[in-house]
Amino acid sequence: RLRNVCLDYLCSIRETPEEQMVAADLAKQHYETANCMTDKVASLSCLASMDGEGASVRDKIMERFYREANGDALVLNKWFTIQALADLPDILDRVKALKEHPDFTLKNPNRCRSLVGAFAMNSAFHDESGAGYEFIRSVLEELDPLNPQISSRLAGSLINWKKYDKERGMRMKKELEKLSTLKPISDDMFEIVSRGLK
Repeated sequence: RLRNVCLDYLCSIRETPEEQMVAADLAKQHYETANCMTDKVASLSCLASMDGEGASVRDKIMERFYREANGDALVLNKWFTIQALADLPDILDRVKALKEHPDFTLKNPNRCRSLVGAFAMNSAFHDESGAGYEFIRSVLEELDPLNPQISSRLAGSLINWKKYDKERGMRMKKELEKLSTLKPISDDMFEIVSRGLK
């Protein structure tokens, strides 16, 4: 466990192209020598946020982890979550692409949480453009008829709009207002949205 914490610290030093390559190689080596899932996930988590010179290594190891998962549902959930939590400038576009992945479905609650729920915990969700809020709202519109319990839980990511600065708060509230006009809307979703708009 200490080894994985040290890896995380070392891989956070990646301002120059040289540092990016060193960090990516270090995480790759950690992955290749891992003898348990904890170590593989630790290295993959470090790699997920690498761009610049580390991007090609990131993509190769991400694809390798996916292949090695061999369809295992729990491992694939980790694969989606790690990517949804990545600190990358184009993370929302990546999450949107992952939503279209053949192994992703809104009909599976755990898979849905692993991608959409994880993204709602990413600081990029609160990008000042409001694009993260719009994305969550659009997913909730699809999800509510399929699984009201999950959609209402994920709607909880928007109801704390009063805790944020005025700009972000208003954008979150705007998406809640759009959700309130859903027809049909589940009782669960209606309850959460109504509470959020009070």
